Amino acid sequence: MKNIMVICETGITTSLLVTKLKELADKEETSMQINSKGTEEGLEYVKENSVDVVLLGPQIHHKTEEYQASTDAEVLKISVNDYNNMNAYSIFEQLKDASS
Repeated sequence: MKNIMVICETGITTSLLVTKLKELADKEETSMQINSKGTEEGLEYVKENSVDVVLLGPQIHHKTEEYQASTDAEVLKISVNDYNNMNAYSIFEQLKDASS
């Protein structure tokens, strides 16, 4: 099972995205655990827990290197377009392609 953490500034705006991603994972019968957290809480979480993929919202792309240095997980950026349009399909494809 891929353990995925979606991170945005406060963790609130990603809740709808996480819901959509979970629905897609269930529909495709893909084994993924998907959760969201705010920037600082997420950073602490990935330091202390096993995570396979970290998805960063556009507002925190500047923290990519900090996250990469804090975890062995693959750190991916959600594009501004996908995030603004809540394009869960495109983001889900990005997750499926990510290494575990």
